[in-house]
Amino acid sequence: MGHHMVGVVGSPAAVATIVQAADCPEPTALPFGLEIAPLGDRQIDRLTKLQPGAHRDGFRSLSAALEQALAAASGHGRLAYIETEYFGGTGSQAAAAFADGDMIFSAAKPDRQDPIGPDDPINAALRRLDVEAAGHADEFEVLGLRRFRSLEDLGLDEDEDD
Repeated sequence: MGHHMVGVVGSPAAVATIVQAADCPEPTALPFGLEIAPLGDRQIDRLTKLQPGAHRDGFRSLSAALEQALAAASGHGRLAYIETEYFGGTGSQAAAAFADGDMIFSAAKPDRQDPIGPDDPINAALRRLDVEAAGHADEFEVLGLRRFRSLEDLGLDEDEDD
């Protein structure tokens, strides 16, 4: 089974800023007082005003314009941008964290087949949102993000007309 997701996790105020600007579905509540909202192609186009600019190395969708929109939203609270693309145990992930109008973290793990670890980009970004691992559960698991395997799981149907 695959795992393909692009979205934002953060404080309700920061996520609400993105949801409003991008016309995302309603965000989903998570532990630690955080929320998650999906970013499909249409939402990214709205945030970047169809002028994305160059993509950050190792990221599939994080462009200069999207980075700027996320940084601006982080003026309302901490925010993490996450990307996953896995199928059959092989894949990639990338994440960036934003606070007070600045990117404070960015990392990408290229396509490869190995277990997801505590120092992988998404877990590292979630730690910047004060998410704490517990026992054998890493930050990704503690937030319950494994249940969201696709944009559709977050309420976004990319096939819908605008």
